[in-house]
Amino acid sequence: MASLILAAPVAAQTAPGDQDRDADNRDVIVVGSQSDRGVATSGTKTELPVAQTPQSISVVTSDDIAGLGLQNLNQVLRFVAGVTTEQRGSSAEVYDQFKLRGFDAPQFLDGLRLIGGASYLAPQVDVSLLDRVEVLKGPASVLYGQSGPGGLVALSSKMPLDRDMYGAIAGTYGTYDLYRIDADIGGRAGGDVLWRLYGSANGADTQQRFSKRVRQTVGGAVTAGAGTATSFTLIGRYSHDPDNGAYGVFPASGTFLTNPNGRLSTKFDAGEAGNRFQREQAAVSYIFNHDFGGGWALRSAGRYEHGTSQLGLVYANGTLLASDPTQQTFGRSSYATRENSNAWTYDTQLRGHVSTGPVEHTLLFGVDRQVGHGYSDYAFGSGTPLNGYAPVYGTMPVPQTPATVPDPFAGTSRLRARQQGLYAQDQISVGGLRVLLGGRQDWAQTGSAGQDLQHSRKFTYRAGALYTTSIGIAPYVSYSTSFEPQTGTVSDPNGTTDVPKPSQGKQIEAGIKYQVPNTSILLTGAWFRIEQTNLLTPIPNTPFAIQTGKVRSQGVEVEAVAPLPYGFNARLAFSRQKVRTIADENPANIGKGILGVGRGGTSANLEWAPQSGALSGFAIGGAVRHVDRVYAGTYFDASANAPDHTPSYTLFDALARYDLGKAFSGMQGVTLSVNATNLFDKKYITTCYLDYGWCWYGNRRTVQGTIGVRF
Repeated sequence: MASLILAAPVAAQTAPGDQDRDADNRDVIVVGSQSDRGVATSGTKTELPVAQTPQSISVVTSDDIAGLGLQNLNQVLRFVAGVTTEQRGSSAEVYDQFKLRGFDAPQFLDGLRLIGGASYLAPQVDVSLLDRVEVLKGPASVLYGQSGPGGLVALSSKMPLDRDMYGAIAGTYGTYDLYRIDADIGGRAGGDVLWRLYGSANGADTQQRFSKRVRQTVGGAVTAGAGTATSFTLIGRYSHDPDNGAYGVFPASGTFLTNPNGRLSTKFDAGEAGNRFQREQAAVSYIFNHDFGGGWALRSAGRYEHGTSQLGLVYANGTLLASDPTQQTFGRSSYATRENSNAWTYDTQLRGHVSTGPVEHTLLFGVDRQVGHGYSDYAFGSGTPLNGYAPVYGTMPVPQTPATVPDPFAGTSRLRARQQGLYAQDQISVGGLRVLLGGRQDWAQTGSAGQDLQHSRKFTYRAGALYTTSIGIAPYVSYSTSFEPQTGTVSDPNGTTDVPKPSQGKQIEAGIKYQVPNTSILLTGAWFRIEQTNLLTPIPNTPFAIQTGKVRSQGVEVEAVAPLPYGFNARLAFSRQKVRTIADENPANIGKGILGVGRGGTSANLEWAPQSGALSGFAIGGAVRHVDRVYAGTYFDASANAPDHTPSYTLFDALARYDLGKAFSGMQGVTLSVNATNLFDKKYITTCYLDYGWCWYGNRRTVQGTIGVRF
């Protein structure tokens, strides 16, 4: 999968004369209301050029997603600096698990937080429903409430376009019987009513023997009052995942650690044929906009989301069976859950422009609320052992319900979470200077059934300044804060107990952005330092825990998006970070890394798509992705002398594409493309959690072909 800058085969075709052209006179298909990657909304909740925002933001569009054949958000984030993606490799695609600047990062869809369940139920939005992905780096609680100090991922749904009629359909087939059928159609329903309907049926077998993915998803949006002062958009989506991978693991011995019998196969499955993870999701949202005139406007959005899941698994518990001197047999365990969740989220904003002499102000005032309820019925139990080098399956049934888990540790969990916040922001502009100021007060409650809600109050803020010079160079500096409620109990040897205060995140970021004048070439560089404090940590060898934990993340990031002459397009992302525990009640943890967090990496993409001559309509490209070592923790068997980081790895991707309309007049809008990832079929480990004896293999070589038709 190569360049991130290409026209997607499933992009909806624009009407003649409605195409935009970049500095190289290259046609760019407009596929959504926010298709310009040079403008972002996540950093300020207003449309503001990335080059003028005093904070790091990365943008990936639906063109990029479709053109690269990306199957999920984890794959999308491969090309974003500062992200340690694909935390559980090829065997756990049921979730989008990644770290941003060393921390877990929440996802927001259309400005509203995606809220999961009480155990294993987490929302996942299929990439076919997305118009763009924005990665906002650093604390963002000032606009979004509780959030990790590393930042957040802002997803945007596909919205109706102002066209009489448009559409696209694409079919894909590839390695591991991968298939996708994606469709997107929309138009005008008369007057000021616009509509759009899109969806996908997709799936694949996976590297593991028994695991597979199957999904049918559909989404749609209708806008009334399009182009007028008052508009109302209704958005719906539904996903049915009868199989969504097995959430499996590999034993550390035989993968990351040396085993006298050699390495386990990347196809090895420690589970059983009956392993399953089923999930259904449904949501309905609204977005109301009203322009009062005079530079003032109101936006109100809300969403209700419902999810259910059924999980039953047998898995490797990471231990070698002590009774087997050959070190071939691994212990296994089992578990099953039944879950459901309901969530309501709302956000209302008043925006306006005010001038005070030479100073321009863009003001934002908002109020939001989040409510989440989750229920989980769960059981964890035993499993029969399995020879990893000569596996014999069928020695135990897979528990299909919590009641059928053998030797169970069972229970129920009910999660309740609420948050409401008030926020205000002022974007100040005078000459080339941009100043961003914001503050927010939050009230949050979290808890489980039968327990009192834990109440948290927190004020967060942000200040940033950026100066744009006449040659396009813009240095900036910013300071921002975040908070996250914590569950559990603070207790000390004196018998004092209390509810834990929220953890706090603080970041200082300094950088420089360079927008080459009269082009869409954008270069950005940033240095950051984040400290997360108030973490709840246990006192060693006691039942007590206090809030003295502290983590520091410090690093540099560089990104570049560069349409170049002669049909070349390039993109670069580089990051180097150091994430460490700097305060903990257990001295052995101080100076150690964070599980699953890497030191950084580099991705570089180059595509050649000539716009004239005999090769017009043809494109070829390649990419290199280097991931530096990832912290793996400490193996529970000290005699193994295990390293504490998984090794770095480098992968190569490629693509080729041809627009058949350039050669055959009767095939306008038809495109053929081939994408290949991990071209040289490298075997590698993405992450290990050595404290548990678990590791995960990365994805082997995948090749897929796509035929797309636009109309």
